[in-house]
Amino acid sequence: MDYTHYTIEDFASDQSFIDWVHQSDPRASAYWERYLDEHPEISTKVEQARILVLNLKRAQETNQDPVVIDALWDKIQARTEAKTQIHISSDTETEKPIKRSVSQIRFLAAAGVLLLCLCVMVWFVSRQDTAKPRSDLYVYHNSLKREYSEQVNQTGKPVKVLLSDGSVIVLENKSRLKYKTDYTNDSTRDVYLLGNAFFEVAKNPYKPFIVHSNEVFTKVLGTSFHVEAPEDGKNIVVSVKTGKVSVYTLKTDANVVPSSITNSKEGVTLLPNQCVSYQRTEQSFNKMIVDSPQIVNAKITKADFRFENTPIAEVFKTLETAYGIEIMFNAETMKNCFLTAPMGNESLFEKVKIICQTIGATYEVIDAKVIITSSGC
Repeated sequence: MDYTHYTIEDFASDQSFIDWVHQSDPRASAYWERYLDEHPEISTKVEQARILVLNLKRAQETNQDPVVIDALWDKIQARTEAKTQIHISSDTETEKPIKRSVSQIRFLAAAGVLLLCLCVMVWFVSRQDTAKPRSDLYVYHNSLKREYSEQVNQTGKPVKVLLSDGSVIVLENKSRLKYKTDYTNDSTRDVYLLGNAFFEVAKNPYKPFIVHSNEVFTKVLGTSFHVEAPEDGKNIVVSVKTGKVSVYTLKTDANVVPSSITNSKEGVTLLPNQCVSYQRTEQSFNKMIVDSPQIVNAKITKADFRFENTPIAEVFKTLETAYGIEIMFNAETMKNCFLTAPMGNESLFEKVKIICQTIGATYEVIDAKVIITSSGC
């Protein structure tokens, strides 16, 4: 079938196209991928229609004021019927107009709102009890480029994706990833994520690796880290296993692609066992320690945690060396504190708790640091 003459609304009302967008029919997916490869000239209209279908699905799943919605339907239905009449008068002798059911007209009504106003998502957001960022699906699909491949995981288990540069990505279930098959001619290695994934990035100091997860960007040269960017989630979380990671968001419009890092940006730098949660509503970063810090120094053994009348400064230094996490305390106040405790396999926080209970101190975690409070020993 020839789809080159289709309008955005025609695509959005075609069931085969809708099945491809929703990834609900493997045959439709295979057909449309092949058709788009053969007809790149319609890629712009297809992308607009694709975003339309995805945003409409989200809108249909959102409880809205029926009075307001019906008013929108009436306005757009009038426009749709007028368009159909024009189609009938111009094409009567060549082809029959597309007949649409009431549900399809309602579908196209929403499409008309999206296309004419360019702000229907803002309207839906404003109707919510609490403020929410714009559609994650829009941000993700707005990154669609013909040279990018897409991996959609609906298998119910993690899927491993191997990039041409040697990087390995473990894509979790119900997650999406876009990537290039070849980054040879690129100054950066950009990938786009919607969902959760673990990254083991091949080191290349001349070509940074950037993960786009909605309005948050994670930039590395070569390391391993995990990104949680669930669709329409309240927070985006990045946690580091090895290496050094920069996480930031641009102060400029979120549509700006950060391949050029000259834009003004806000963010944090993470080291192993550190993570950051980006609160999307407040647009703020909260730097923390991961829930279960792991030993990052291979030279540390279980015997290093067996303390016997050890000065507290040496105890804290051992923990810092083992886990790579800064421990802050008042050395002068605690100079007479010594620890005797045969620790070993306990977690970092269990060790800190035992230490504090033994010497009569307390602790809290602030900005990915362990802060010890003590009146002395």
